[in-house]
Amino acid sequence: MIYPTIIINGQTAAAGAFAPPAGHGVLYEVIRVTDGVFLFLNDHVHRLNKSAQLAGVGLVLSVAGVRKQLEQLLQLNGVQTGNMKVEYYFHAGKIQYQAAYFIQHHYPSGKDYREGVRTGLFVAERSNPNAKIMQHGLREQVERIIAEKNLYEVILVHPDGYFTEGSRSTIFMVKDGTVYTAPEADVLPGITRKYVFRACRELSVPLVETRMAVDQLPGMDAVFIAGTSPKILPVALVDECRFDPGNATVRQIMRKYDELAGFIWDV
Repeated sequence: MIYPTIIINGQTAAAGAFAPPAGHGVLYEVIRVTDGVFLFLNDHVHRLNKSAQLAGVGLVLSVAGVRKQLEQLLQLNGVQTGNMKVEYYFHAGKIQYQAAYFIQHHYPSGKDYREGVRTGLFVAERSNPNAKIMQHGLREQVERIIAEKNLYEVILVHPDGYFTEGSRSTIFMVKDGTVYTAPEADVLPGITRKYVFRACRELSVPLVETRMAVDQLPGMDAVFIAGTSPKILPVALVDECRFDPGNATVRQIMRKYDELAGFIWDV
């Protein structure tokens, strides 16, 4: 789908009219909107402000201000469902440019949710993992690997041999009904991750934050990813290591997350 209008520094412009400035850092969020409802908007704005604080950038956003801009973008493009991206370009600790626009999205199919998706491992380390700041070189490498190997996602492995997160998602593993994921210090504290934690609490599913080594992977019962577009998505393959996409614990969490987010379970 083509989204013709973007918002730059509070002004409307044609898509493609904005050339991102070179040499700037970028704070950003991708926000999912469904039938005009912004999913977890308060959490996204809170994380933007936290990322700005971690990056030493003078930026304080209000939920009402971001909502107003996004509602304008919906109206300008005549759509009510999709993924919206807000970006704040900074230099020397100050915001220089702001942009908001729709991005192309790919939501998993019903088959993906039923049968799981294919992923692969990639050794890489994020700089400042707790802040959502674009890391262009890493993104380009990951996108190339995803395309070459026909993967849904790449799972990042720290050079010391433990899992961190997906290139655009959070990674969870399941063993004997217990869920494992990387500690918050090693990853971006994702919005969907937060609600997986809540789902586990409400379901009384044990969840452990710990560094999991690559050689522990074959012993896991299941793996799933969590993110804005995929929601909770089972993994069938990590490279050549197979997992059960129908794992009962994963299915429980999928249903509870959809309940918390207001989605209708249709898989």
